[in-house]
Amino acid sequence: MMLRTKYFFRRRKIVAAFAIAVLFFIAIPSCKKTKLNDSIFEEANGSGLSFYKGVDSVFSPAGGSPHGNFKLKFNSKASSVLDVDGKLPAGSSFPDGSLIVKEAFAGSGDMFYAVMKKDSKSKFAAEGWLWGEYKTDGTVMYNVKEKGASCISCHSNSPNRDHVRSFDLH
Repeated sequence: MMLRTKYFFRRRKIVAAFAIAVLFFIAIPSCKKTKLNDSIFEEANGSGLSFYKGVDSVFSPAGGSPHGNFKLKFNSKASSVLDVDGKLPAGSSFPDGSLIVKEAFAGSGDMFYAVMKKDSKSKFAAEGWLWGEYKTDGTVMYNVKEKGASCISCHSNSPNRDHVRSFDLH
């Protein structure tokens, strides 16, 4: 009887160790995906971004933009290639590391961030960009792992400005 009990507990430990290993291998990849969204959200919500044309202003969308009224911000890397009119010159590209943040206002007045980050080396990039949308509390509305699937069709209408539509919509 004692031998059977030892065998039972040994088998139970093996099953528990296997279950922990499986959970570990499932959890680690999903954490990496979350970390990328968290990182982009932190950048989009951080300080050091400058407003479009240097003015904290709300713009109305034109051309059927799905984002609603918005404010537009750039990190220093993106700002460094804008011309005197605050736009990317036609035919130019943003360098890797550029961050463009639309603070978009939904019809209810709720704000969310529509974010593009230039990272041509990322496996989640589409057209060289990471595409994400986040509520102000960091909740992911559109995950970067979707590779801009819902964004590319509209943004491809402005390839001469590196897929950034804001310059052409007002």
